[in-house]
Amino acid sequence: MKSEVETMPQSDPLEPEGALAALKRDIVSGVLAPGAPLRLMMLSKRYGVGYTPLREALSRLEEAGLAVLSPNRGYRVAPVSVAELEDLEQARAVVETALLEDAIAHGDLEWESAIVACHHQLLRASTALRRDRSAAFASWMDAHDSFHGALLAAARSGWLKSFQRQISEQLRRHHQALLLAPGGDAEREAEHDAPTLALLEEALSLANHTRLMEAALARDAARAAALLREHVQFTLAVYRSAAARPGDGPPFQA
Repeated sequence: MKSEVETMPQSDPLEPEGALAALKRDIVSGVLAPGAPLRLMMLSKRYGVGYTPLREALSRLEEAGLAVLSPNRGYRVAPVSVAELEDLEQARAVVETALLEDAIAHGDLEWESAIVACHHQLLRASTALRRDRSAAFASWMDAHDSFHGALLAAARSGWLKSFQRQISEQLRRHHQALLLAPGGDAEREAEHDAPTLALLEEALSLANHTRLMEAALARDAARAAALLREHVQFTLAVYRSAAARPGDGPPFQA
């Protein structure tokens, strides 16, 4: 009788990277919700890869803080919490401010053009978001992340950029899990009270991102850094307000 491992699909050298990319995408996007079990049999069927590349992928996701391994429970998607979100946002402010100031000092015409192009994409995504938030939120998040990435692209520090990418991945799944249903279902947004929704509208505002773009293109590093820190504080205010709803417990904590 063949063992369970022998019956799994055969691996090739590309499978570990493919499994890692697929798992990371689904965790960051909220398709695999915080706390969800990551069982090898289920993952093998879902992604069509064998146990060996999945084990390697899960180990690397644990190192990145996207998965946790518990005794007798196996791997699960890492939990989220408002406290961790606050820590991540403060780390983001420090890392992105340093990158933004360096990018402003060293960015060229190509850097400026990329910022303008990404701002235009954010404008289009914001327009779609106003029409149908439940259908367009994921696209807005993609455009938002691309815009901020363009602002920082001319910075020279590879280490800081690596930290920024890791923080951004964690923030994206926290934002979706704490404000929306897993997977970005904006129907949950209707549950929030008026003050929270008002703060959310301010955080999503295109005008704030336009001011940030204008400061960066004007090479006004001090104003750009101040606007970025203000943007982070607006985001924090949204989630603190959402978490303070009467009767709510700490969301998605393990």
